[in-house]
Amino acid sequence: MSGASSSSRSAQSLKDNGLVVEGPPWGLEKIFDYEAGGHHPLHLHDLLHGRYRVIHKLGSGGYANVWLCIDTSSTSPRYVAVKVVMAEGSTADCPEARVTRLVEVGRGQEGASPYLSLPLDQFQITGPNGTHYAFVYPVLGPRVSRLAHLAKLDDPGPALRKVCFDATQALAILHDHRICHGDFRPANILSRVWGLDGLPEEEALQILGVPKTTQVVTESGESHTLESAPKYLVYPVNWEDVLAKDTEPGLQTGSACLTDFGESFEMDDPPPEVGIPQVYCSPEQALEEKVGTGSDLWALGCTLFEIRTGRKLFDTFDDDVDECLYTIATVLGKYPEPWWSDTWEARKDFFEDDADASGKVVDVCKESSLQSNDAAKRKGGSNAHKVVYERAKPRSLEEAILRGLVYESDHGPQRIQRDISTGEAKIFADLLAKLLRYNPEDRLSASSVLQHDWFRLGI
Repeated sequence: MSGASSSSRSAQSLKDNGLVVEGPPWGLEKIFDYEAGGHHPLHLHDLLHGRYRVIHKLGSGGYANVWLCIDTSSTSPRYVAVKVVMAEGSTADCPEARVTRLVEVGRGQEGASPYLSLPLDQFQITGPNGTHYAFVYPVLGPRVSRLAHLAKLDDPGPALRKVCFDATQALAILHDHRICHGDFRPANILSRVWGLDGLPEEEALQILGVPKTTQVVTESGESHTLESAPKYLVYPVNWEDVLAKDTEPGLQTGSACLTDFGESFEMDDPPPEVGIPQVYCSPEQALEEKVGTGSDLWALGCTLFEIRTGRKLFDTFDDDVDECLYTIATVLGKYPEPWWSDTWEARKDFFEDDADASGKVVDVCKESSLQSNDAAKRKGGSNAHKVVYERAKPRSLEEAILRGLVYESDHGPQRIQRDISTGEAKIFADLLAKLLRYNPEDRLSASSVLQHDWFRLGI
């Protein structure tokens, strides 16, 4: 089943081998990643490691593809996720290969396994593009910020607080074992799904949807003969549609599960930097390149806000560091010294030196700011904060929360809005304020977050 016709063919092409995909590229890996050192070409029904048969795709990216497989060695149908890493990323220090200790954490602590997604099995595949590490995981559903079926509830608060509680529990388990995640954010927290195991393959695919594919062809529209690339690409499971079905009561979402430990590190041996997006990045990391437990706790605050509201707390135009620092200060107030006067070099382009009588930061004059930005642009500098002034940024955590839950679908025009009560907003703002303190040593620990009154509202 192919996608759009060649007349609407994607511009996604390979300079190295001249291949294109016929259908739209959304949700697909890049076709140019099928080359030496890149992805391993797979097709539906391929058998991996003599036991895992591919029946669908769960996700794809620039590091690995994740396939839904049925374990043929099991006497009853058992479904797993098999993550096949690019050949160039299949090294001894690749993210999954570094989670050996985490596996022991998951096995050694009662109750830990539901919250941490750790490998069940691993093996290697040798193919036309090299040797690939493959890791077997439990099947996970959508990321926790995209749970449309929860957002649609008349009162989604309790269900979303439960997701937040689970996510916090996962981080607390890591921190109790002196491990930092390093990239804690909604994209790396997925919902467990139950109800597939035991079902025949045909019934499982009735629930998940029959896989949709799009042909891989040459730029002239002909079939290709390259061993390095598959004959077609597979679109991943659309969890939003799956979980929206009222006719599938057997499939249920479970606890939030922390994944992707590629940036994880020992608390006693922090790296010089980690690859977390700027909108989840703590000020000390952005300004001083310091990472540690406090970085995880800052990211936890940003993540809890995003799960509960469907919005990023410190949203930016293009993940620009200065715009993000601007947004943080607008919501939380002046940075301590020397950050405010010296460390953040662009601060004077955004704010006056002194706060107002209420303690709020004061924007520089819009006209002079734009002139400053124009000058910076002529010098080759950032013009990102020109955009900031066109937005109505919240001036406090409570104000940001009271804008409510806003869910926008990734797969169409669906938009869901729900109010958040002033009572909950006040308690939630108190929790976030304790996680988003500028001094990382003052931030509430993950285990203490679990005891906060916000969760006593009901989960």
